[in-house]
Amino acid sequence: MYYLSMDNIKPKILKSFLIFSDIDGTFMNHKSYSYSVLKKYIFLLKGRCQLIFNSSKTFEEINELNKTLNIRSPFIVENGACIFFPKNYNQIFFDKNFFKHNNYFGYKLTKKNSQSLITEINHLKKKYKFSFFSEISDFQLKKITNLNIQKLKKSRMRMFSNPLFWEDEESKKDQFKKEINSLGYEMSYGGRFLHLSDSYNKGMAVKEFLKILRLKKEIIYKTISVGDSNNDLSMLEQTDYSCIIKSSKKKLLLNKKKNNYYSKNFAPEGWKESLEYIFKKENVNF
Repeated sequence: MYYLSMDNIKPKILKSFLIFSDIDGTFMNHKSYSYSVLKKYIFLLKGRCQLIFNSSKTFEEINELNKTLNIRSPFIVENGACIFFPKNYNQIFFDKNFFKHNNYFGYKLTKKNSQSLITEINHLKKKYKFSFFSEISDFQLKKITNLNIQKLKKSRMRMFSNPLFWEDEESKKDQFKKEINSLGYEMSYGGRFLHLSDSYNKGMAVKEFLKILRLKKEIIYKTISVGDSNNDLSMLEQTDYSCIIKSSKKKLLLNKKKNNYYSKNFAPEGWKESLEYIFKKENVNF
């Protein structure tokens, strides 16, 4: 049996927020990757909120971001494939599903790894034009992502997934998705890549995360999710509040009908705007 306690939250706090947030296009600007306007705001939130990044990014990428923001929270990598808990994060009791990685304990939701995707899906290249993330050259990847070489290296350190870069006609995507489904994979759309998963998504990772937490009865917990892309939908459906950040792409529509907020601004301003709307509704001031 495993659980993670929240003993660092003082009993005098009557309301606490767990914020599950995507990064690219949500916390950071999609084009410039800027988020500097949020640094002071994050500092203000620390006493009442836990920010749990839930992204397609790798362990190395999110760990670096957490260090930059000086936050020490768990985070979810590669579209929900694995949850990482800091080694000394309160009390952690783990079973055979946990593994050690650097100063973290990892909890895997996926049964695959980045290489198995190539083995099982590579034959579809006979019918469709696409490249696995691991196959794209640094030069091309820099053009696609606008990341510098140092950040590109961290983005390549994928442990569980191998996104696809679509190079074929848009009209073929639906048929490609059907074939992917027949192979036992789900497909979702991120900001730049197609993401394939076997037994997980961002929403499943949020549900599993909340099972692992042992929440204190004297504290009112509210969950918030923030995202901008199709691959965030499963996460956005799972929380008390759902924030959809303005995007140049098709508007995301949720099955969940209550407590959904669509920002008027793009990231990163839209991230702060969305949370301020919720905190105002909850009568919480920072």
